[in-house]
Amino acid sequence: MDPQHLFALARRALKDAVFETPFARFIAPRWQFNYTPSQLGFLCDCLSKVRDVPGPVFEVGCFAGATTVFLHRHLQAEGIDKPYLAFDTFEGFTAADVAHEVGARGKPTEGLQGFTDNKQHWFDRTMALNGLPVRSVRADVSTYDFGALDAPAFCLIDVDLYVPVRKVLEALWPRLPAGAIIVVDDCLAATHFDGALQAYTEFVTANGLPVRIERGKLGVLEKPRA
Repeated sequence: MDPQHLFALARRALKDAVFETPFARFIAPRWQFNYTPSQLGFLCDCLSKVRDVPGPVFEVGCFAGATTVFLHRHLQAEGIDKPYLAFDTFEGFTAADVAHEVGARGKPTEGLQGFTDNKQHWFDRTMALNGLPVRSVRADVSTYDFGALDAPAFCLIDVDLYVPVRKVLEALWPRLPAGAIIVVDDCLAATHFDGALQAYTEFVTANGLPVRIERGKLGVLEKPRA
């Protein structure tokens, strides 16, 4: 029998066996995003909209990189050539940001312990395996000097808590070029991560901007074009 055919049969038998075990979840197709298809589509529309706006793409809070791969693939498919920078601590929330949620906002500590199963090396390897020229930046975005970088044409802020969302908005908004877009994820009320909604709402109100929540949880700020 042809060796290639034998290999295919063996692979099929192995896959069949694995599907009968708990390890099936590692090989079966499954949804891996914290966004609905509609929300991802909206983010893609925003990226297409800033095609001619100068500046890179920022993803502030990227965790393992699933959304990064999806959005960068959209840029490639649409022929949009922009540098892509992904920011994260790569070890979960900072102690200072969690302390604010607990002390100032009354949130339970046990609800703020996620996203620690991560490493910058894993993220970088994921980008390399997908052939994507994404630059990862290990940073506490509450204190990071964004002023040292070109202002982005598009920024997705997905850091969940009040302090980092507010700090990133304050750092980026005044410098954005006309037509640039910021999207703040998790703008939902009465959740562990409703600090994102509070920070977004306070910021847009203080700056005379409309509160605009798209697709149920995406807070949008758009710099007016001349």
